[in-house]
Amino acid sequence: MKVNFRSVLCVLYVAWYLIFFLPLHLVLWLIGKKKPMTKYRVSHKMIRWAFNCVLWLGGVKKNVVGVENIPTDTPVLFVSNHRSYLDILLLQTTAGVPVGFVAKKELRQIPLLGLWMSDIGCVFLDRANIKASIKSIADATEHIKCGCSMSICPEGTRGHTDEMKEFKDGSLKMATKANVPVVPVAILGTDDCLENNEGFKITKGTITIAYGKPIILSELETEQKKHLGGYTQTFVKELYENNKAEHMALNQKN
Repeated sequence: MKVNFRSVLCVLYVAWYLIFFLPLHLVLWLIGKKKPMTKYRVSHKMIRWAFNCVLWLGGVKKNVVGVENIPTDTPVLFVSNHRSYLDILLLQTTAGVPVGFVAKKELRQIPLLGLWMSDIGCVFLDRANIKASIKSIADATEHIKCGCSMSICPEGTRGHTDEMKEFKDGSLKMATKANVPVVPVAILGTDDCLENNEGFKITKGTITIAYGKPIILSELETEQKKHLGGYTQTFVKELYENNKAEHMALNQKN
């Protein structure tokens, strides 16, 4: 396996962060007993700082479009395409609001990382267990109702082409149950800085995230609500295509 210097730095930094700040989990746990939202906000500030450091060490720059479209007076469900593990870092450091994620259950088993993910309100999904998946979506819905935004990638897996996999309607049920706006999000280039490289190798580059205007569910027709996954995907695809040329130009300059 080929590993470059930037990759080593990022791995060492993540390991140091998880170990060095382990005692903070006890403090946050105690704070959360009486002030759960304080624990939540502190956890997010810590994670955003850590993620920004990882991207900086990796030589990864961010191109952010449409952040003004994100509502600040209500929680939302961010719905995006999925290209890389770096997608979470990109959204978390650019949204401007605390965001929990719907993540695959395997991430919960990673030592210490699962603790931090739980602290920021992540929900772990077991796609092979329908009953467990339903409960996870219900947990995410309650998280939103408590005033915390969530993010989901309805493709279910990472894709490395311009063609997106179908957005599953069921994955957006938390938005309809919590009655919150859906913010379409397009992500470009994160896999070029990681997964598309041979071996575990983080390379320099510019990654792009584009936030679209919120979709207000009360303004939709019945059929649009019924097929919310496909309806939202049209906006994500539009954002992707509209920002592709600028994204490519930025990376040609690097």
